Amino acid sequence: MAIPEAASTPKLADQAADSQVLVARQPILDRSRRLYGYELLFRPSATATAAGTTGEIASARVITGAVSAFGLDTLTGGHRAFINITRQLLLSGVPAVLPPNRVVLELLEDIEADDEVVEACRRLRSAGYTIALDDFTLNDRTAGLIPVADVIKVDYLQTPAAEAQALMAAARGARRIMMLAEKIETVEQFEQASSAGYDYFQGYFFGRPVTSSRKSVPGHQLGYLRLLRALYDPDITLQQIENLIKHEASLCLRVLQTVNSAGYAQYSEVDSIGRALLLLGRDVVCRWTALWILAGVGKSSHPELLVMSTVRARCCETLSVATRGPQHASEGFLMGICSLLDAILESPMPEILAHLPLSDATKAALRGEDTPQRRLLDCVIAYEKGDWETSLRMTQQAGIDIDVLKRAHYDALVWARELDVAATS
Repeated sequence: MAIPEAASTPKLADQAADSQVLVARQPILDRSRRLYGYELLFRPSATATAAGTTGEIASARVITGAVSAFGLDTLTGGHRAFINITRQLLLSGVPAVLPPNRVVLELLEDIEADDEVVEACRRLRSAGYTIALDDFTLNDRTAGLIPVADVIKVDYLQTPAAEAQALMAAARGARRIMMLAEKIETVEQFEQASSAGYDYFQGYFFGRPVTSSRKSVPGHQLGYLRLLRALYDPDITLQQIENLIKHEASLCLRVLQTVNSAGYAQYSEVDSIGRALLLLGRDVVCRWTALWILAGVGKSSHPELLVMSTVRARCCETLSVATRGPQHASEGFLMGICSLLDAILESPMPEILAHLPLSDATKAALRGEDTPQRRLLDCVIAYEKGDWETSLRMTQQAGIDIDVLKRAHYDALVWARELDVAATS
């Protein structure tokens, strides 16, 4: 199993550095809460905006530039990409970088069903593309789009139930058109929308944080947190770390797999934890162990929470190094990886923090207090949701350039993707 190299201090990714595009993604799940795809959210960066690139040309350049620079596999982890397209882009031709079997083309809500639009949709569907109608409202100007659509997206919070049912009846009348409910933010909304007949669901309902006391941290998960706490004890020795890992068979195996992987290119097989620690270094072993502990803690939670935690961890680590120096790498990594533990464990964050090996400043940040570390975390959270206005405001407050945040997020997506590939290879 090839594990991506993680020994060096994280650096900002270079591959997407020249792309004048901000990119985020929102998960889309099916009825079984399995990940179906991501909607990709694009915005020209401040540099692109200052250059005066606007309108339809900007739409095409933003999409083409982002997909070419970042890569669909990095952005979606191999799942489908839902991408908004304008009327002009629809008529002028979809960029060649968008492969038909990987992309769902979302027609924006202001597109009407004139002859040109309908014919363009027919051509694209014949070419293998999936057509979705974004924020769709049924009326005389849009009804003609239903026969050429594969997915209809409905704003679940803003659409009256009677209107949604009428739309669903129209969609089901001719053939099986899939219905997607947007802005599903609670489990109750997911269950209601599922009962109402929706097929797909977009939002963060699977990972709502717990703010009130519901349950204590289960004993077996508490054991994982205690192991994490011990590993990050500043006074712990390499011998003590070796002893802790040797008593956890799965961790022991993974450390040895890592050090013997192609990424480390050892000339002879490493068969002891002690030698592995010397080769990898204490910080790297602790970082990897934190990821493996997260996987153990989150076995019963939604897999996307683990992905989001991994991306946040790497992103916060990279930003901490960029803004505060390499000595703060582990602190940033731990803050990111712990930021969703209340949702993963379904326990209040204050209770979880009592068992975590974090500094007072990091704990304050995870409690939501207004601290420099919290502002950094808020930058990452706003960016990952595609909340561009909040992201821009938070970067200013945190003293982070938006392009630095963009590259850190890209680096984190690449890293998380490499982890996923390594885990299944």
